[in-house]
Amino acid sequence: MSEQNKDTILELAANQAPFVFGVSGHRDLVRTDLPELRKQLHTVFDRFRSAYPNAAFELISPLAEGADRVAAEVALTCGVKLVVPLPMAQQEYERDFTTAESLSEFRRLLVAANSQWEVSEDSPNPSSSSDSNGRAQRYAAVGDLIARTSHVLILLWDGRDNEKVGGTAWVKKRREYWLRVAEEKGTSPDVFGYVGTIHIVTPRETAEGAARPRVEIIGELPGEAPGLR
Repeated sequence: MSEQNKDTILELAANQAPFVFGVSGHRDLVRTDLPELRKQLHTVFDRFRSAYPNAAFELISPLAEGADRVAAEVALTCGVKLVVPLPMAQQEYERDFTTAESLSEFRRLLVAANSQWEVSEDSPNPSSSSDSNGRAQRYAAVGDLIARTSHVLILLWDGRDNEKVGGTAWVKKRREYWLRVAEEKGTSPDVFGYVGTIHIVTPRETAEGAARPRVEIIGELPGEAPGLR
C-alpha cells in the first residue's frame, strides 16, 4: 500500500480502490467459540465477495492476539488480502506477545500480509519509561485508522463498553464520528453502494460470572448485486 493511499482509501474511485474491511475485537476469545466465530466471519466475507464480484478486497488488521488474528486467518482463506498497520516498530510490538506460540502466529500472518507499515511514527515512544501512555496512544492511533478507512467495520465484541481508549467500544464510537464527518463534508465513503458496521456478538474468556451472549451477526449483510457484476 502506497504512502498516499494509507489515509485516503475511501476517497478513491470504486474502480481503483479495494473494498476495505476493518476489524476490532477482544483478545481474550473463548477457545470453544472459535469454530463458530470462523463460520460467522466466512459468512461475512463470502456475502460481500458475492455481492461485489469484480472488486478487490482487503482486511486491515494489526494482528493483535484474538479477534484480529482470527479475522485475518479467515480473510486469507476467503481470498481477501491482508494489510497490517503496526502500532509501533515490529520488534517493540512483539513484546506484547508473551508466548512462543503467539509470536510465531503473529510472524506467520505478517509474512502472509500483502503490505505492512508502522502507524503514528510521531506518537510518543512506547518503550519510554517517561511516558506511560505512549503505548496506549499508539494502539488508539491504529484503532482510529481502522475506524476511518474501512468500508465495513467488523466488530468481534460482547457489546460492553469498558471505556478504554483504543478498545473496541472506543473504535465503534470513532467509526460513528468519522462517518458523521464524511456525511457533513459530502465525502461519504459509500463508493461501493455500501458502508456499515457488522457486529459479531463475541463472548470474552475473562467475563466471569456474566451471562455469555450467543455468537451471532448483528447487521445487514448485502444480497446479490447483479448490477455490479
